[in-house]
Amino acid sequence: MFYVFLIFFMLISLIFLGIPVFLATLITSLTFLAILEIPFSVAVIKVFGGIDSFCLMAIPFFILAGNIMMEAKITEKIVEFSNSIVGQLKGGMGHVNIVSSMLFAGIQGSGAADASAIGSVMIPSMLKQGYDKDYAVAVTASSSTVGPIIPPSIAMIMYAYYTELSVGKLFLGGIVPGVLIGFGLMAVLAIYYRIRKYDFPTTKFELRNFLKTFSQSVFALIMPLIILFGIVLGVFTPTESGIIASLYGLVYGFCISRELTLKKLPKILIDSATTTAVVMITITMAGVLGNILVRLNFQRILIQFAVDSIGNPYMSSLLIMMFLLILGCFLDPPVLIAMFAAPALAAGTTLGFDPIHFGVFIVIAMQVGAITPPVGAFLFICSSIAKIPLEQSVRTLMPFFLMILVITIMVLFIPQLSLGLNSIFFP
Repeated sequence: MFYVFLIFFMLISLIFLGIPVFLATLITSLTFLAILEIPFSVAVIKVFGGIDSFCLMAIPFFILAGNIMMEAKITEKIVEFSNSIVGQLKGGMGHVNIVSSMLFAGIQGSGAADASAIGSVMIPSMLKQGYDKDYAVAVTASSSTVGPIIPPSIAMIMYAYYTELSVGKLFLGGIVPGVLIGFGLMAVLAIYYRIRKYDFPTTKFELRNFLKTFSQSVFALIMPLIILFGIVLGVFTPTESGIIASLYGLVYGFCISRELTLKKLPKILIDSATTTAVVMITITMAGVLGNILVRLNFQRILIQFAVDSIGNPYMSSLLIMMFLLILGCFLDPPVLIAMFAAPALAAGTTLGFDPIHFGVFIVIAMQVGAITPPVGAFLFICSSIAKIPLEQSVRTLMPFFLMILVITIMVLFIPQLSLGLNSIFFP
């Protein structure tokens, strides 16, 4: 247990010093390989073997598909469609922000991409209308958490890889919780809007405008349905679905929106390759550190402490959630998934939970850290767009954070939120 404590202390200290997460993870791993006299060949094997998976091949294709759709100007169309739906509500721009994130989540599958794409459009629009910067950042960062929850989800694919669970079942399990988080954030926003005494003009609902914006975005919105039902019904694998999503994006960009040109393809490919490299190197470095933790019996320690010491399945699960929330303040979600997916599955199974139910709960809990300082990737992206210090929006973010936390706990205590759709498609 002492070495486990030292590992996390060193890792967090390096991150505080400003060293990139993947590099801090590598330095920590190499240090403890030497201290524990573990052959360095373990690092080489994990680096090259850790991403040698057909399942993980879906990630670069989903990233490519999302970048293609963004270059095809789908973000603007989604915002316009969202505005036609909820623009008439008090706090209209904020509601549009959240609904846009929910719809965009079905196309990209990445919270960081959601924060960047939707944030680059919505944050300047909200500021121009008169909203405070901290408010715009809090709304955008919190709504970005639905990106890795509503399918397709890169986080779910990663969790499935480390636990050997069904990607399709995890995708289905994330739909209702993701939508609930979106609606919960809209409720918080409505209250916040009145507390801050905002009074901005809203967009009157017009059926003609709704139909027009729907027709402009419908071909993009059906893409996640093709992906989801294709996987669930066994038509194609997650990796094949990523390829299909990319091909569909090309058809959409060249033939439907006609915003995509051959000149834009090199930039799309380079951006996709860069993002993929960041994700994959994070996974590999976390895999090396995860192997060290397994050798130190961390999995057994976690189960013994959370399960045997408390006994009650729900209290033990809440303890695991709090542990992940604390680590999430310092580690990005991909790192958490790579390091703790397998131990979390073992703990959930020991506690008697359905693996899909507990998996969805764990993935959501791991995403919450992305909006908490000092790391908070989603919060950092949104703060950069608004050009304010990250800490300036933390207080404003807290009610949104608490709502996400409440819904995460609801997912734990109400299994049907994550298993309901699965019981329909997999009776």
